[in-house]
Amino acid sequence: MAQGGHRQVQLGGALLCLLLLCTPPNAPCQETLEIVRTGTIEVERNRIAGESIEARWREYLLFGTRLEGQPNEGRYRLFDGVRLQSDALQAQGTTLELNVDTRRWLLRNGSAELRPQFLQDRLLESLYLRGEQLSGEGKQVEGRDLQATTCNLDEPHFCWHADEMTATQGDRAVLRNVRLEILGRTVLSLPTVVVPLREGLDESPLPDVGYTDEEGFYLRYAIGYLLARELVGSARLDLMQKRGVGLNLQQDFLRGDARLYYLRDLRQRTDNLTGGLTYRQNFGALQTQWRWDYRQNSYLLFANNTASDLRTDWQLPFGTGSLNLSASESRNRTGSFENISRTLVIQDNRRFGALQWNLSGEYSEFENLTSGSRSGNRQWTTRANLRYGLGSANLTLDYNRFLPVGESPTFLGGLERLPEVSLVAPAEWWGLSLPDNQIRISAGRYVEGVQTRLQRDRYGFEWQGRLGTPNPRAQTATGFRWNYSFKQTFYSDDTAQYVLQSVAEQSFGLGGRSVFSLRWNYLRPYGYSPLGLDRTGFYNLLSGDLRWFVGGGWSLSAQTSYDLRARDRNRDPWSLLNLNLEYEPAPYLRWRNQFSYDPNRERLLSIQTDLLWRFGDSQLVFAGRYDAQRAKWGRLFLRADSVRWGRARLSVLAQYNGYLNRFESRQLLLTYDLHCAELEVRYIDNPFGFRRDTGLQFFIRLKALPSFSRFGYGQLGQPVGAGGFDF
Repeated sequence: MAQGGHRQVQLGGALLCLLLLCTPPNAPCQETLEIVRTGTIEVERNRIAGESIEARWREYLLFGTRLEGQPNEGRYRLFDGVRLQSDALQAQGTTLELNVDTRRWLLRNGSAELRPQFLQDRLLESLYLRGEQLSGEGKQVEGRDLQATTCNLDEPHFCWHADEMTATQGDRAVLRNVRLEILGRTVLSLPTVVVPLREGLDESPLPDVGYTDEEGFYLRYAIGYLLARELVGSARLDLMQKRGVGLNLQQDFLRGDARLYYLRDLRQRTDNLTGGLTYRQNFGALQTQWRWDYRQNSYLLFANNTASDLRTDWQLPFGTGSLNLSASESRNRTGSFENISRTLVIQDNRRFGALQWNLSGEYSEFENLTSGSRSGNRQWTTRANLRYGLGSANLTLDYNRFLPVGESPTFLGGLERLPEVSLVAPAEWWGLSLPDNQIRISAGRYVEGVQTRLQRDRYGFEWQGRLGTPNPRAQTATGFRWNYSFKQTFYSDDTAQYVLQSVAEQSFGLGGRSVFSLRWNYLRPYGYSPLGLDRTGFYNLLSGDLRWFVGGGWSLSAQTSYDLRARDRNRDPWSLLNLNLEYEPAPYLRWRNQFSYDPNRERLLSIQTDLLWRFGDSQLVFAGRYDAQRAKWGRLFLRADSVRWGRARLSVLAQYNGYLNRFESRQLLLTYDLHCAELEVRYIDNPFGFRRDTGLQFFIRLKALPSFSRFGYGQLGQPVGAGGFDF
């Protein structure tokens, strides 16, 4: 039920950097402490001591006033002014203890700056940490008296404090006695916070406040908890003026997770219930997964609607491939109408040397229930694909069969191969000195149709080739290319057909950057084919295009085509003539125009234009389409991004439909810089669609946390406008 908003890194996601101290990303496996430079050093059997030490461990440089260690046991200790450096990290402390054999470490009274690359870009800015004691071994990290912030001031604007932390990389972090300080004041205290450290979790630790037409004013807040030792969960409370109070629970367990959302909808006066369950269980090498989802009366979709989905997947991998089984059932009921679909799929994929096969069987069932009446169909589909490599050639067998199950009144059917055998190889494999040519021969029995089943044996021969330069338009040079094919098929009812196809292109370079190209496209079948598989159209086209770079950033292009069969078929011979005029004097400025002209009726149809202007960190985009036949602007689009005014940035977007005389989208985003955070005010109005998408939202966002803004997108996540047309 989450609405758009930011996709933010969790508080514990920020503390994930502590785990990376013991398992850094892409770290070279160097499990020795190498002394790079030292003032004085003493070595006695299994003891080493020195002063003014510079050493290397993995990708880190270590500095300390004093060093003591037992090399044979892999244990070292650095004292006084300890520093740890890498390209992505700067850290210091009073004492660092290392065991390079077990990868156990302990840092006392430490502080660190962790740059974004150290955190694998989970943050956009550096993270600053302090801790009385940090220790780790393997993927486990523990700490005491921790502080974390992304503010780089000596007295940070905000800071998270935790008395204790226990964290496991890729699993979770458990923090106890957690406090959030803003401007030196504690604004939030929690006894325990559990933060999942797995990828894909997007619950924000900050409240979400705003207004929408559907919900009125709303407030959402989520918090993690620990139900038991391995049972991490999160709870989110949705307070909505028009809808009521919603509660969302997500609970992990050892082999899966459960999800539940409940809302007593005040507007619809119905119970809104959404839930789901995921369960994974392995039986030796057999891997299984079960998933169930349920939805009832969601106000985001339909009232009086109930839907459920159940799916299970089984996989048994082995050395030469895998055996897979999946089954699913979906039910959707609205009012007195209900549809049900069920599927069962079995797949066997294997490879033995040059032989590879893919076998599958699928049962599908569809039912529609309305006011006591029942309709639907049931079908079993068998598919097989066997491929055998013969050097540069491939021998293939394909088999498709569709069978109705029971007394099904309707039958989907499809193209059946019972079976088809084909051999595809380059011309050289057949002993012909013709590079860039390929020959395919095939034989098989085909069945087409649904109510009327047509069965024919089919024998085919196909030759494809290419002559000339691979790309005559490359570097705007003069060149020629010809792609051709011949396809002959014979059928068991004494019919036959052959098809000729040709695509020829000649380009002429005009100076260093301009080019003129002529193309001939030809396709024609001769004879007759009883199978729709082989039926083709007939066309004979000449086309040309010109790209001319005038200079000074100006360029001109034109494209059109002529149908050589038009007069015989009583249709227009010319396609639209598109004239494109473009001005791009620099990478930050581009203006494009397209004029569409109908040569058959000698009239202008439309004019499209777009303008792109980048200035500093800002950008302006304008696009429009003028309908010359109706003498009106059919579409106008304007977008300005990050226009600065002091510490504020303004972005606006508007899309206008001239045919309907109304705006299709209006959006505004105002961002105010608060040093380490930003205040965002966002207004979105997308009136078209299944429901009106209008709302006003307020956010305070930490700059370091990656986020996704709905500005510039519609209610289904589609971009609004195109930022220019594709001419």
